[in-house]
Amino acid sequence: MTMRFKRPRHLGWIVMTVIVLGIVIYALIPKPRAVECVTAEPMMLIQSIDADGVIQVRDRFIVAMPVTGMLERIDIEVGAHVEPGTLLAYVVPPEIDERQRQEAVARVQSIETGAKEIQQRLAALRPLVDQSRRRAERSSRLGAEGALAKEQVENAQDAYEQLSREADALQARVEALGFESQAVRATLRARPGQRIALRSPSSGIVLRRYEHSERTLMAGMPILEIGDTTQLEVVVDVLSMDAVKVCPGMTVNVTGWGGDSILRGSVRRIEPFARTRVSSLGIEEQRVHVIADLLSASRGLGDGYKVEASIVRMQSNSLLTLPLGTLLRDPHTWFVFVVDQGRARRRDVKLGIRNARMTTVVSGLRRGDLVVQHPPEDLQEGDRIELIR
Repeated sequence: MTMRFKRPRHLGWIVMTVIVLGIVIYALIPKPRAVECVTAEPMMLIQSIDADGVIQVRDRFIVAMPVTGMLERIDIEVGAHVEPGTLLAYVVPPEIDERQRQEAVARVQSIETGAKEIQQRLAALRPLVDQSRRRAERSSRLGAEGALAKEQVENAQDAYEQLSREADALQARVEALGFESQAVRATLRARPGQRIALRSPSSGIVLRRYEHSERTLMAGMPILEIGDTTQLEVVVDVLSMDAVKVCPGMTVNVTGWGGDSILRGSVRRIEPFARTRVSSLGIEEQRVHVIADLLSASRGLGDGYKVEASIVRMQSNSLLTLPLGTLLRDPHTWFVFVVDQGRARRRDVKLGIRNARMTTVVSGLRRGDLVVQHPPEDLQEGDRIELIR
């Protein structure tokens, strides 16, 4: 006797219901979130103040009329190289009266008094130069033995070079005042119609020629400007709120000058006053000039050239570094999401120095952690993660 199983009356509906339920359950299962990730790795991070700058000759001398008189035509051209004592021009002074003679004598005395003041400053500076030189030599020996960081060795050498340049500038200024004093004394001794030679007070390049043709000029009017283009500095125009963070000795990286290399400088002085400037957006800003010695200059640079400068405030080489786009903030702390076994895990982090794009992480992460880049606003702890390749 054969048994027959009776087919359920609603089998089709049951099968269809199971299929629909399966589809609904599958649709309700959370899908992995597709995200980009970066790896937490140590790298060099520099925190800097970026601004436009202008290259200028550090030590420049203006050759002016020693007395009122006739300046003969100047033949020397802009860009010509001159040495101390090089003939620049001739001046023919008129016959002077007693009042003019007394003014010339007073000017000589003023020049010589200024020279004595500079000599005193130079005498006070020379022991500092010697001390800085010994410190640089000692740092160099310790650096060669591995007992001192390379950055400290460079800072000591930069400090010595900066003081040495300052002493050279003062010495050149004393010599320039000597030439100026000689020119004024020559006018006191000259007879009417006698030509007086104006000579270069320093070696360098003729940067500007204020006068070309023969004409009568008043005493003190500029004739030529001379400067040494191998001794350059960069003037960086920064906001006053950034200027208070700058200190002498900070490293300055110069780019945008036309070459591929980065030129290095060192901050020498921060001007104690600010100027009001109107930005391209029409906003008034208080700007301060930061003067930095250019330690590695290119032969193509000249006076007045525009550059881009970065004043290095802090630098890190060993801390983990992340893009700013990985960070999130709650009322209490910064945090990130890391990928752990395919799921998002929140990690509270403590940040160090940062710049416009990156930040260092002092604690909260391990080297090699995968950190979510630009996390979605609704990303939650434990959400499944799918990496975008």
